[in-house]
Amino acid sequence: MAENMTVYLTAVLSHIEARYGNLSGGELAGKLAQMGLLDPTLCKVLAVRQEVEALMRRGEKKVDAMWMATEKFSCTYEYVRKCVYYYNDVSLD
Repeated sequence: MAENMTVYLTAVLSHIEARYGNLSGGELAGKLAQMGLLDPTLCKVLAVRQEVEALMRRGEKKVDAMWMATEKFSCTYEYVRKCVYYYNDVSLD
């Protein structure tokens, strides 16, 4: 586990692992969302950022990828721009 995890987070994760350790990653994520333990805003941000990055890896220019993300997620360009540039600490890494 990461060094910066609090004693509370460590305890919660231990309980979740003991109770739901048999679930797949997707099922576990769904369970965490159902329990309200995932931040919906940060999930949206991550989804947008991942989509833009995937489009860029396929050869799209960044601005075009951002516009394509607006269509996929039915949101404004400003929202995508905010997700890409403002939330730079949200990633899968």
